[in-house]
Amino acid sequence: MTTTRAFGVLVLLLGPAAGLYLAGYALFAHFVALGTLLAVQITLRARPVGGFSVLLPVVYAAAAITAQSTSGVAALIVAAAAVVGAASSQGLQRGLLAVLAATLIGSSEPATPSAALAPALAMLAGSTYGYVVASTGLRDVNLDERAVHPQTALSYAVLLTVLVTVAWFAARAFGVAHGWWLPLAVAATGHPALSGSVGRSLADLAGSLVGTVALVALIEVFDAPAMRAVMLVALGTILLVAGMTRRWLRAVLFTPLLVLVASHPGGHAPALEYLQSAVLACSVVFGVAMLGQWLLWTIRPDPGHVPA
Repeated sequence: MTTTRAFGVLVLLLGPAAGLYLAGYALFAHFVALGTLLAVQITLRARPVGGFSVLLPVVYAAAAITAQSTSGVAALIVAAAAVVGAASSQGLQRGLLAVLAATLIGSSEPATPSAALAPALAMLAGSTYGYVVASTGLRDVNLDERAVHPQTALSYAVLLTVLVTVAWFAARAFGVAHGWWLPLAVAATGHPALSGSVGRSLADLAGSLVGTVALVALIEVFDAPAMRAVMLVALGTILLVAGMTRRWLRAVLFTPLLVLVASHPGGHAPALEYLQSAVLACSVVFGVAMLGQWLLWTIRPDPGHVPA
């Protein structure tokens, strides 16, 4: 995709949210943008189930309502992670990361049913809009996705539920503010198919994890809306121009882009405190993630195949 077209796509996708923000409806703007990006993710990378993007607000609301109950919201997160892992048998796992993202973000924003209604409606407007744009204006975009054999998909589903759960609890235990991004980063950068040797794949995974966390840390340090808007346009342009042909780049940028548009009630922790907690949590989570992926790729060295 050319830079000119990429910029035009960004204006088209984020224009409604930007208009709401400039009109003074900042909270609604965040959720419209979030719904739009998640709908584009599921529509472009899991086209057979793209229409289900309109259900993303329901997933978000369910997680927000049950967020006060650790066991309840943990069950939702485990279920979403299992769905993503199982979808790898059809090569749809990257698209269904949108479902996991909606669940994780909702889990960090506890709300009563009445309080969750307005954000869910704003996200519904965004997800509907994103689905329409992705299925019409971006219908010519084809991303290379690989499916794995059912046995590998089952193993990956189990691994992903473990990794996401460990990352979610680690973010809470170490006090990472708005730490929903950590389990999402683990899910977005990992994959069931083995590309080349195990050692090379592990090195690629480590690089993707470090790159994702570095971008998120940079984003969280800067609170100024103008700075975040510049970052959003810059990362979005890079994704559309270079990420269309680079799977690793799409994996690295997915989480930071969502962090840029997500609403964070209550503000941010001081930069040093935030980075301290994030580094501690990441050290634990990355170790578990690397070990888990090594086991998967060693036991089931599945190179993947083009989905039928």
